[in-house]
Amino acid sequence: MSDVQPLYARVKTHIVENIRSGKWLPGARVPSENELVEHFSISRMTANRALRELFDEGFVKRVPGVGTFVRDNAPRASLLELRDIAEEITARG
Repeated sequence: MSDVQPLYARVKTHIVENIRSGKWLPGARVPSENELVEHFSISRMTANRALRELFDEGFVKRVPGVGTFVRDNAPRASLLELRDIAEEITARG
């Protein structure tokens, strides 16, 4: 189903999976925008959006002129509440 994801979301998924799996440990360098452009055949704007959103979500820290790195306290899992749609409809009347 990843084919229906926007390109920036695919890049984010790739990076988050590497962080959560432990392949990229805290402090590890994340591929640069240029490396992501090359690897995924995407535009630099797309790579920038993926990294910017990962920064906003707390997965990475960006050091201008140096690179992007896995944060020491990067989220390891996200909490997601799944609700029954029938219950939701009933609750709303």
